[in-house]
Amino acid sequence: MAIPNSSGVGNSGAGNDAFKKALRLLSTEGLDGAIMVVERELESDPKNWEAWSAKADILYFQGNYDASMRCCERSISLNSKNALAFNIKGNILYKLGKYKEAIECYNRAIEIEPLFVKAWYNKKNASELQLKKSRVRVHYLVPRESRKKEQ
Repeated sequence: MAIPNSSGVGNSGAGNDAFKKALRLLSTEGLDGAIMVVERELESDPKNWEAWSAKADILYFQGNYDASMRCCERSISLNSKNALAFNIKGNILYKLGKYKEAIECYNRAIEIEPLFVKAWYNKKNASELQLKKSRVRVHYLVPRESRKKEQ
């Protein structure tokens, strides 16, 4: 989990104490401790797009993709220049096998933050899988006798 700046990536100079606590808890108590801190932050400031991104990231790592997607959408609605939330959303779509949509999210993250290495890497992986998935065997080029043997 990264402490996002205005584009949702990296470490903003000021930093947010809640996120620093969440990171410490993440390393000592795991995801459950980190999410408690983020949820407390959201109780005090429900319009904190950084906290929504952090919660989305944690829920993603817990495998709770539906809730993570809702948090991404909320974070993006609060800050449309949030590269981190677009990357997390892309990761969720990737896990669901929706590679084209995932690539669109990674492209958006890269458009916002061109040096976002994870988004470039994730885009590469999704593009490779989309290419493999889209390779359709063209039967009309195969002799009819061979088609029956292959099936």
